[in-house]
Amino acid sequence: MTTETPRRFPAFRIVVMLVVLVNLILTIAVITQMRELQQRVASLPPDLASKRDVAMLRPLRVREILMQNCVECHSSRRLGVTVSMEPAEIQRTVERMQTHPGANISPVEFERITASLLVARCARCHGEETLNLMVLKTQPERIATIRRMAALPGSGVRPDQALAIAEAFEKLIGEGGAAYKNSYVPAVQPSR
Repeated sequence: MTTETPRRFPAFRIVVMLVVLVNLILTIAVITQMRELQQRVASLPPDLASKRDVAMLRPLRVREILMQNCVECHSSRRLGVTVSMEPAEIQRTVERMQTHPGANISPVEFERITASLLVARCARCHGEETLNLMVLKTQPERIATIRRMAALPGSGVRPDQALAIAEAFEKLIGEGGAAYKNSYVPAVQPSR
């Protein structure tokens, strides 16, 4: 008599079946997640961000610079006169301001004030939101835009001033965002 050994289900087969089952479950989970993701992407608006949204990430600080440095001593009416000045005349005026007692204009602020006063010329017709769009343009695009605006009647900007205004935008935008540091640059006391 021979004894028959009971048939055992080999452990290897159990492991393979478990792996296949886990693989099947994970595949179904991935497919479900992909369908959900496709539905979410399909429900997004076609324009996630407009140019205005991007421009507001790095706004020009014209108003802040003028308020911080000029409005303490000058009325808005007096500042309004600078809008009609020539770029060289604005620079001479700000240079003259440095000689006044208590003016305390640092060299960095001097350039930013001069640039802000030139850009303020554009603010007569355009709001800050529109001016911030200039941040997204390259220097040649800025010059072309300013020249187009100068050609419009009543703009108050002559075509020969376009380069100076474009350079003012460039100073305000700064290389690598240098003009947009959050820290205030303290004024330097004049030596007597």
